[in-house]
Amino acid sequence: MNSILNPDAPEFYPHLETVTQNGYTSVNKTLKASTYLPSGESQEILKTFTNFNIIKCQLTENIIVQSNQIVINELPTMLKNDDLEHNMETIIDVNDVMLDRVNINIDAESGTSKPNDQLVNNSRNVSAWNDGPVHAKIKMGSTSFFGAKHIPRPQLTFKDTIDNSENLWVPKITEKPNNIKPLALNLLYNDDGEAIGYEHPYKEELDLYHPPLEFTDRGPEPPIFPPPLEETNFTYIDTEALLDELVKHLETVKELAIDLEHHAYRTYQGITCLMQITTNEGGDFILDTLALREHIYRLNVIFTNPTKVKVFHGAESDVLWLQRDFGVYVVGLFDTHQAAKALKFPGLGLKNLLMYYCNVDIDKKYQLADWRIRPLPQELIDYARMDTHYLLYIWRQMKHDLLQAAAEQPQLLLSVFEQSRQVCGLTYNKEIIKEDSHMPMYIRSRKLFNARQMAALKILYKWRDSQARLLDESPKYLLPNHMMLALAESLPREVQGVNAICYPVPPFVKQNLITIHKMLLSCRQLPVEPQLYQMPTSIRNMVNAVRYTASYNVHDLSHFPDISEEQQVNMDNATLLTKDLKCQPDILAFKDTSNSNKNKDIVSSLNVDAKLFIPPYERYRKYRSLAQVEEMEEYKCKEAKIAAISKGNELIETEVLAKVQQAKEQIEYDTKKKGTKVDDVVVSNNVHLETKSQRKRKISSDKVEGKDDTDRIIQNPTKETKSNHKLENIYKNINYKKFYSDKDTGKANPKMKFRKQK
Repeated sequence: MNSILNPDAPEFYPHLETVTQNGYTSVNKTLKASTYLPSGESQEILKTFTNFNIIKCQLTENIIVQSNQIVINELPTMLKNDDLEHNMETIIDVNDVMLDRVNINIDAESGTSKPNDQLVNNSRNVSAWNDGPVHAKIKMGSTSFFGAKHIPRPQLTFKDTIDNSENLWVPKITEKPNNIKPLALNLLYNDDGEAIGYEHPYKEELDLYHPPLEFTDRGPEPPIFPPPLEETNFTYIDTEALLDELVKHLETVKELAIDLEHHAYRTYQGITCLMQITTNEGGDFILDTLALREHIYRLNVIFTNPTKVKVFHGAESDVLWLQRDFGVYVVGLFDTHQAAKALKFPGLGLKNLLMYYCNVDIDKKYQLADWRIRPLPQELIDYARMDTHYLLYIWRQMKHDLLQAAAEQPQLLLSVFEQSRQVCGLTYNKEIIKEDSHMPMYIRSRKLFNARQMAALKILYKWRDSQARLLDESPKYLLPNHMMLALAESLPREVQGVNAICYPVPPFVKQNLITIHKMLLSCRQLPVEPQLYQMPTSIRNMVNAVRYTASYNVHDLSHFPDISEEQQVNMDNATLLTKDLKCQPDILAFKDTSNSNKNKDIVSSLNVDAKLFIPPYERYRKYRSLAQVEEMEEYKCKEAKIAAISKGNELIETEVLAKVQQAKEQIEYDTKKKGTKVDDVVVSNNVHLETKSQRKRKISSDKVEGKDDTDRIIQNPTKETKSNHKLENIYKNINYKKFYSDKDTGKANPKMKFRKQK
């Protein structure tokens, strides 16, 4: 058996075909399964279970044993069982060695350098870089990668100047065919009076658009299934004359399917490289939009005609690319992606629609191809044609399904046209870098940076963006995100540290190595805050939700077929396994704290800052003791208050009787002395007589409390008596505080209230 990657290779491994075809799939499934493993606090909680530690330790040991079989072939060092830092460094070194060997072999195969020269001298042959683009096609199982080196930058040949500044993007449209309102570029402003963009040139036409009846009614005949690619007419358009012929052909059709191929890795805003158009009458067309960039605007006559339906799949990006690069707009769109949403399909991609309606299984293996390659290889041409070849047939079938789902009523179909109309109303605007533009990348990384690290990330992000605008390169090409995060996290002191983190070093980093190092050193001079960087509450809640999501389904891996129970764990040797692998739980909650807490009182044990963990039941017992003590103190306080009140009542009654007796004796004494008959008497608070002009109060003999007649102090007045006297309140100035001490109660008693007697 020969190797698929190299048919001329000898038979050196009996299962090479299985390894190369299934290896990528196995690694991909393994990576997906690893995202469901617990991490952070979820892992700390699960480490409290013995069974989890046993399985974790067994899997760790198996992974280390298998990895060492690969590592030993590259480096003499081995992975260790309980040294995470050492293992990470070893894996990085092994990957670097293997990638270097792969790069050497690719350069040797493409003719850039020879194997022997590469080992002797790392300098490349300069003349090889000027020989033109070098195409490379690599196949890994069912996945193919198509790329090229030394491709001339197409931006250098464009007649229109590319503006990557943060100034407002001005629409390129100069003519407005099929207009209801003449062309006018109107600025839009926000609430603060700042200009934020231009109004859509076809806004009036889109607001008044309604699909023709022929596109909302069921057709008289079922659609014809398109023939295969080999039997369909194909035209490659790369000249102005062929473009004019295409426009004439499109004026005669009612339906056309459109798709675009885009490249964004070696340019800042992106470049539209290809346009695919398919009609039932003319077949498939591919337009070289790099060669015809200044002439594509002529398609506005067709794309803005409301009597023609333009079928796209997922047109949100395509509509913006047409505006940005060519000044082309769309009126009369039907988006099959929006139709799939309305029909509630489980899969919304074009691959799913082709399989459902056409029973055609396409492979999106060239989705990441470099579409700047010229001339286009036949594989890329066939791949591009498949995006629109069956799209008109799918649109007819989806229209039938939408009408059938709504009982032959056009409401559901019209809703898809409405969603597509809103997609057409999108307008392109440049990306603006703000103060917090780096935060989405920081949140996705799930890292925790201090003040220095956040400052480094922010300054690197802004500097990278400014350089990308200047050089018209994508920021990720100049400095990948993972390298920028690693630089901000490590803040290397030496220049060699930057090279070590960014290995393999991108060309842009090599040219600006000193600048990057100076920025990192300046961030090291900043003060380090004691707390971690405080994210906004909404962002922090979102991060926590993402972190804790995996903890609910950490054991539910049944949907991964590669995760099986082939490796059994011997539960009888659980204790021995955990002892040998040093995986006992290291959480303080499960350490014996009984001896350390014997001599500590309740208050110190309940301290939230205590380093030792108190089990819940022990904490409950101590809290219960405190509660009982508080209840006893409260009960004693209530008893003291009741006793003081009762004692005060007795003293008040005794003193009142004494005062009444004293007043009675004084009245009798004054009466005998003056020798007058007293019908009305007045007793003041000081127990002496008052005049008639003073305020008086009658005291009835049957209202005065007393057991015998001697307790009465005043008799009812007779009718003949002209002067009426009133006994004033004798309780007014009595000091009740002296009747009980502060020991009986901690609070002052309220004033005693007595009902007035008549």
